Amino acid sequence: MKHIIKNKIKAVIVLFSIVLIASCSDQEKDFEGKPLVTYPDFTITGISPNEGFPETNVVISGKNFGTLKEAVKVFFGGIPATSVVSCEDSQIVVTVPKKAVSGKVTLQIWTHSHDVESVFTVIPPPVIESVSADAGSPDDVITITGTGFGSDLSKLGISFNGTSGIVNSVESGTTITATVPSGFTSGKITLTVNGYPVVGPNFAYLVAVPNATYQLDFEDNLNATFGGTAATYTQGLGSPISYVTGVSGKAVSLAGYANAAGGTNSNIFNQILALPVNVAQHNELTVSCWVNWPVKTEWTPIFEFGASRGNRLCLLGKAAGWWNGAGDNLVGRTIFENVTGFAGYNETNVITNSQIPVEGWHHVAMTTSKANKQCKIYMDGLLVKTGTLPAAYDLTLYNQNRAYIGASTYGTPNEPAFGGKIDKFQIFNSVLSDNQIYTIYYKK
Repeated sequence: MKHIIKNKIKAVIVLFSIVLIASCSDQEKDFEGKPLVTYPDFTITGISPNEGFPETNVVISGKNFGTLKEAVKVFFGGIPATSVVSCEDSQIVVTVPKKAVSGKVTLQIWTHSHDVESVFTVIPPPVIESVSADAGSPDDVITITGTGFGSDLSKLGISFNGTSGIVNSVESGTTITATVPSGFTSGKITLTVNGYPVVGPNFAYLVAVPNATYQLDFEDNLNATFGGTAATYTQGLGSPISYVTGVSGKAVSLAGYANAAGGTNSNIFNQILALPVNVAQHNELTVSCWVNWPVKTEWTPIFEFGASRGNRLCLLGKAAGWWNGAGDNLVGRTIFENVTGFAGYNETNVITNSQIPVEGWHHVAMTTSKANKQCKIYMDGLLVKTGTLPAAYDLTLYNQNRAYIGASTYGTPNEPAFGGKIDKFQIFNSVLSDNQIYTIYYKK
């Protein structure tokens, strides 16, 4: 008897579970298969436009759509749209999916589904294949070739790093001429075709760049091209300095050994490439160089100028993932300790989102300014981060008795030095503009 009762209880539990599953399903039907909820049907009256690029918006018009966009599904040639922008009772705005194909458009709202009467034609997105010049000045005329530009001049636009230029002509949908605008800065060309943006290559605004106050070209020596006094190399327990093919002529190659126990504070060190004392003690400062860094190590300075552990300025090629989320990204640092305006230890870290690639030559630059209290970091000619310096910032507050390339000025035991190649190291006693930095990068 107990066995029979137990089996009946199990049967009731199973039946109750089935009822729950059925009532919660997308079908929402009762025991007789009839819908528990009846959704009103809708009517489609049109779509506008009926052709367009992938990832552009179209409007489907009609009646009784409701206002809940989560209930809406749209398919372009069988490919589902991933973004319903908005839903009103008489119109739905939807983004054409990236992989859409020409064909019928199907609209589904709740349990009802209808096709749009007209076929939607997917237009292949325009492509920039080449630009006649990669640098120039305002009022220059350039030619852009590619595909999908169309023939309507009024539907074309162009910008140079965000500054609008003028499209002069279009031929056969494949060739455009445009005038370079005044006031543009170096950066990407963006062509707009009927509202669709096509990002093209970099276009440089070439400007005059002053001579560096100190420059090393590493043409098989450490002689200063500008600035007079040659740099010096201390091998310590490291490897001899060597010269290799650089971005322009020769470059210096450094092995990258870490400091031995005691570090530079105890004059026990490896690999120091030293510049003249106070060579970078400028309150309006730019430091620029090319690096080729195949094996990146944490806490490695590309350059560092300072008087103590707490009074220094540097550009780190890489910090550490656990430290303020810096990871492999470039970091500019300015540190002051117990000097005028700074009680105790004070550091400012400008952490970028940009990493130096491990392959090939790449340009890096850092500017600091007492006048506008800004630190800017550049990579491959483009500004990647701007940070605010403290109000009391002043590089003359301490004596830069150590100025090193590729090593810490006051390192701790086993702190790493730069292991890679460096070329055309330049120091300027002014803050170069974005266009001047790009010109250095462009001209190599």
